Amino acid sequence: MLWVNLIMDTLASLALATEMPTEELLKRKPYGRTSPLISRTMSKNILGHAAYQLVVLFVLIFYGEKLFDIPSGRWAPLHAPPSIHFTIVFNTFVMMTLFNEINARKIHGERNVFSGLFSNAIYYIIWIATFVAQILIVQFGGRWFSTASLNIEQWLWCLALGIGTLLWGQVGCYQGVIPNNVFFLYFQESFSRIL
Repeated sequence: MLWVNLIMDTLASLALATEMPTEELLKRKPYGRTSPLISRTMSKNILGHAAYQLVVLFVLIFYGEKLFDIPSGRWAPLHAPPSIHFTIVFNTFVMMTLFNEINARKIHGERNVFSGLFSNAIYYIIWIATFVAQILIVQFGGRWFSTASLNIEQWLWCLALGIGTLLWGQVGCYQGVIPNNVFFLYFQESFSRIL
């Protein structure tokens, strides 16, 4: 859990905070004092990606052993060796988080989440270092990280589900599948209490 916390909070924050402003951002009018900190588009992206990740993780936790034809980690004794089942769940979660960092670079509904990706050396160095560290943790972490080594097919599935975050962002969040007005009308009361 410490590794996941480090990825999601510290490394992602550092990578995203070093993003240089674009010309379009500098030309945009400033927001008013009463404007919400989290816009409708951002709220839609946050909830949309949370839904995607929850569905994927629940499917992997409760049906992963059947999908991958592996022993279930849910019924393993407390001090059993690390299971491939839960290593796949962990690895998929980290892959979805890593690829969602690419989505999170664009917060105003821009279609091309890859534009300017390599203009920020700090961002892509942190991203690649996190990816390499994840490979080392899964393949060689063993008892220290409670992981079991995955084969290439299992790795490809974890990567595919992680890349699915990018596709979900394109289809679900940016293409009007969830319109801002319909979405926000439903959640407006909840958001007003939070914000």
